[in-house]
Amino acid sequence: MNKLFLLFALLLSSISLQASAAACAVAQDGYCSQPDEYIMTLKKLELCTASPASLVNISSDLSSYDVTCTGSVTVGTGDLTFDLTSVVAGQQIATFASTTGLPIGTTFTHVKPTLSREIKMRGSVTIAAGSGYTGICSTDSVATAGSGNKYERMLAGKTSGTATLQTFYIGTDSGAASSRGTTSQNTVSAHPYKMCTAQNCSSSIGTGDGGANGSSNKWLPFDSLYGIAIEDVTSTDTDFSLIYPLSEPYTVGPTAPKIDIAFGSSGSLNAIATGAATCAMSPYYVKSKFTITD
Repeated sequence: MNKLFLLFALLLSSISLQASAAACAVAQDGYCSQPDEYIMTLKKLELCTASPASLVNISSDLSSYDVTCTGSVTVGTGDLTFDLTSVVAGQQIATFASTTGLPIGTTFTHVKPTLSREIKMRGSVTIAAGSGYTGICSTDSVATAGSGNKYERMLAGKTSGTATLQTFYIGTDSGAASSRGTTSQNTVSAHPYKMCTAQNCSSSIGTGDGGANGSSNKWLPFDSLYGIAIEDVTSTDTDFSLIYPLSEPYTVGPTAPKIDIAFGSSGSLNAIATGAATCAMSPYYVKSKFTITD
């Protein structure tokens, strides 16, 4: 699940919003597009003086799940829900956090956001080829995980009608450390990741590799704009955290700084054919770039 993450435009003193394309999480088997709405909830934001997370293991296909924030200073906490595709997102977020009172002389190198795993999206994806359904797959406000664990299901989309705001629950468990997987506890037989083929998930199928480290929502740590670490949560945790490097280390002076976040949600709505006339959908993380300046 190529998290975050992110996600969110954050204006502490001011905010900069720029387009930045996100990867398609199901590029091998499905398709992706830019959603019309991408609604998230920011729970906490911390600045860090250091972090053990790095991109050192990229070449060996290993990712980091250590979200330790050394020298943490919390600059915002609460429940801020916003649509990151909205031009007024920055105005909504401006009151969430403040850089006033940061310790002068302290150098910050990373940022740690904590987010709700509940994500709401509206939009459509064109599935152009494959052995199953081809055509438009749209978000469906009625679709649920049914009796299944909501963190272990890729929810059904709809193949006709107008896209409506759909609630998703993003999976972030690491699965096997050798496979960039972040799709719930899918290496445990009791927690297979499945794709719903019915609105209430009364019918479902396993992912292409039998449910272990399925192709949907794999976090991609080879790009720091997706963060360099993601929390390895359980199949019941409601929140997750990520670590992002600042574009440049920042040393606090006498003036409260501004934090600019550039983000983009292009490619963050994913769809895949699940049958001759059915499809499933999932959210993906957006790219985010954090910069602190005077």
